[in-house]
Amino acid sequence: MPLKEKLTNLILFDSSGYKDSRVPKSEQEEFMVAVGKPTYFCVGIVDIVDSTKIVARLSPSKTSRYYEIFLNCMAKVVHQYNGQILKTMGDSLLFYFPETRYSDRKFGFLSSLECGFEMMATHEKLKALLAEEMLHQIDFRISFDYGNVTMMRNIKGDIDLVGPTINTCSKINGLCPVNGMVIGGDLHEKSKSFKEYNFKNSGSFSIDLKHPYPVFTLCRKQ
Repeated sequence: MPLKEKLTNLILFDSSGYKDSRVPKSEQEEFMVAVGKPTYFCVGIVDIVDSTKIVARLSPSKTSRYYEIFLNCMAKVVHQYNGQILKTMGDSLLFYFPETRYSDRKFGFLSSLECGFEMMATHEKLKALLAEEMLHQIDFRISFDYGNVTMMRNIKGDIDLVGPTINTCSKINGLCPVNGMVIGGDLHEKSKSFKEYNFKNSGSFSIDLKHPYPVFTLCRKQ
């Protein structure tokens, strides 16, 4: 039997020994399939600062608890503001706001920005939760952007979003102040008329040499 055919017929096991029979059985079966047409959403990422250095000093069980506290704390905030969790990405959480599909509705964009403010406000609570278990303080950065995404479904039925908006949101996260929030230029265009906030240009992310992409911080008006 040719090697390629042998590999196709392999039964895969995960780390727990679970047999996964949902592996594509032929080259015609696709692992990821686009669902519907490309659309527009506001997406967000909250990312831990310097987690690699921190967890290097923790035991495996403490590391698991460290991430568990952070991810659950942030996920609760996302759900509170009608967002949907997509996935974890190492030490960060990726989420989106379905209401922003309707770009003429202010509510969805307000919810995404208020979600960011609430995440910032949870920092003290997060510190207290970690201190109770004698774990290192967590600092984080929050980024949001709005733009074109494609919804994908894998062979297990899990939904994911892909596209340049996800990539840009991840890149501008590094321009964010610690325990702060930034938004990309496209989300700024959708929210700059909101009377609730003051926006400040905090620089740009270089998509290429000719097209710098503006990044903004914001605060609530007094």
